[in-house]
Amino acid sequence: MFEAVDETGRRINIHLVQVEQLKRMTLYCPYCLNRLRVRQGRKRTHFVHVSACTGESSAHQGWKTTLAEYFRSLGYDVALEQVQGQRRFDLWIPALRIAVEIQRSKMTALEWNRRRTIDQQKAYAVRWIGFHPTGGCIIKLDGWMKQALLTDGYLDLIEQGKINRYGFAVPFTKHLVICQRLETSFTQFIRPTPQAFPRKFSAKKWIQLVRKYRLRPFFSTMPNHLLKNPLYQAGLHVLYLPAHCFLPIETLLAFPLHPFELQMTLYLSLQGNYSKIRLEHALVSCLDACRISHEPNLLRRVVEDWMNLLAVARICQQSSIATTVNRFKEDAVLAGAIQLFVEKETGINEVRE
Repeated sequence: MFEAVDETGRRINIHLVQVEQLKRMTLYCPYCLNRLRVRQGRKRTHFVHVSACTGESSAHQGWKTTLAEYFRSLGYDVALEQVQGQRRFDLWIPALRIAVEIQRSKMTALEWNRRRTIDQQKAYAVRWIGFHPTGGCIIKLDGWMKQALLTDGYLDLIEQGKINRYGFAVPFTKHLVICQRLETSFTQFIRPTPQAFPRKFSAKKWIQLVRKYRLRPFFSTMPNHLLKNPLYQAGLHVLYLPAHCFLPIETLLAFPLHPFELQMTLYLSLQGNYSKIRLEHALVSCLDACRISHEPNLLRRVVEDWMNLLAVARICQQSSIATTVNRFKEDAVLAGAIQLFVEKETGINEVRE
C-alpha cells in the first residue's frame, strides 16, 4: 500500500514524503481507518497495517449488510463474498443468478470491461453500485463509472444513504457530466427496466455551463496543432464561436476528450460545412491524430446524434455580429430549441429543472 490518510483526512503518498517524516506521523488506512506504519522493504518502502484489514470501508460493509438483509426479507438466499469461478462478488443471489458489486475504490474502465466479459460468458447478471459523495446532478466520473454509464445507459450511486439512478448524461468536461437523477428502490435496482429514464434536457444548466466555458481562459486539452494554433490562426476566440460548437452530444462521453473542444476542432476543420460523410471523416482523422481507438458502430452513433442536433442548431442560427452579448443570446436560443427537440422526440411535454 502506497497511500494513507493523516489525522486531518489528507491523502499521503509514500513516494512524496521523506521516510523519517512519515515515521513521525499518525497515519490511517483510507479504507478501514485502522492504523498504518511504514515498512522499508528490500525493494520499496510501503505502508502496512498494524492490525488486519479487510480492504473495505465501513460504508462498503454497511451497504453489503443492508442489501443482503433486504433480499433475505423477500425470501431469497443471499451469499456474501461469494466466489463464482474467476469472480468474487460482494453479494450473490443464486435463485436469480444475480450478483451485486459495490465499488468504492478506483477501478479502470479496462478492468471493469474484463470483469464484465467474464460475467457475460458465465451468464451472470451483475448490478454495479458506486458512491457519489459530493451529491447533486453533476457527477465526476472515474474510469469504471464512465464505462458503466456508456455501456448500460445509467449509473446507480449511493448518495446520502439512498440509491439514486443517474442517466441522460450531458458531458461538459473530460470527467464531469450533468445527469438526470431518479430515486431508486431496492427492487428497481435489482431489476432495472429500459424505461427507467425519461430523457430530459435542462436548458438552464446547459446555458450556464456554456457561458462559464466561454468566459474561461482558453487552455486546450487537445493537441496544440489540432485546436489551439488553428483557433488563433482563424482569428477566433472561444467567446465568438457559434453556439453549435457547444452541443450536448451524449455519445461524446465515449472519447477521453473535452466534448466542446472536439466540436471546435471539427468546426475549424470543416469550416462550418457539415455533412455525415465529412463529419465522420474529420472525426476519424481527429481521433487517429489523438491516438484514440474507435469502433464503427460508435462513430455512426456519434455522427447521427451530432447531425440531429446540428439540424436543430441551423433552425435557430443567427447571422448577428459575433459579440459576446449576441453569442450568449444565441446559446440561450439554441438551448431552448434543443429542449423542445428532445421533448418532441421522446414524447415529454414538460422539462422540470
